[in-house]
Amino acid sequence: MGKAAFLARRLTPAGCIVAGTKLAAHRDALKAKKVKLAPKVETAVQSVIARTEAVAALGSTDATMTEIDRGTDRCISAFAAQLDGIERAFDHDDILPLGEDEAARRADAVLVRSEVLSSGTGFVKLVYSQQWVRMNAMIKALDGGEVKAAVDRLGLMAEVDRLRRWMALYGQKLGVTEAKAADPAVKAVEAWHEAYGALVVQAHAEYDDDKDETHALLRDRLLSPYEDAAEEERRAERARAASAKKKNESDPIA
Repeated sequence: MGKAAFLARRLTPAGCIVAGTKLAAHRDALKAKKVKLAPKVETAVQSVIARTEAVAALGSTDATMTEIDRGTDRCISAFAAQLDGIERAFDHDDILPLGEDEAARRADAVLVRSEVLSSGTGFVKLVYSQQWVRMNAMIKALDGGEVKAAVDRLGLMAEVDRLRRWMALYGQKLGVTEAKAADPAVKAVEAWHEAYGALVVQAHAEYDDDKDETHALLRDRLLSPYEDAAEEERRAERARAASAKKKNESDPIA
């Protein structure tokens, strides 16, 4: 089991930077007061600071859930519009009959729409968790052999690939899927959590006497940066969820 398991939750890259920067400030303040940390704790602190710099060096802006939701919704709507455009391009065949290739192209568009977007795109107005249920169904439909073949014939593989990537990012941000471990940003954030988890272990091992005011102070100085950042992210998530719920209640589902 990795040391990150001792942390209550994963922070975003931005949260890692905030917590690591605050930890460095606390350490500097302790040094200014001539407080010397235990060697293993000092090493753990230095590791977190180094990992924080690594995360910051990646220049991650960490898009918010609202931004990811907006981008995903636009991609879904654009894909639906493409299918709709193909169907309409070959409409009114009772007046102007379709050729064999034209009929096949329209049939492919109808197939993809019926399997992937059978209920339209109104679900993009739902709250995040409910949207994800529908997106997950879309992913499964896109994995179907007939749908894959139809998408390929329609020349929409690039659009579907981007749609998959948006939905994967959506799931990652929502916390229901995992990012690819090969991603440098993911590796840096994972390393940061391992480092801070190790600090948690060392801080409790060295300063576990609740009756000792100095121990309690040091634990607070060392661990509160992470705890504060985690709580701030919880508050932000609750606020976004409340806002999305309010919007969903005020906007009729299309």
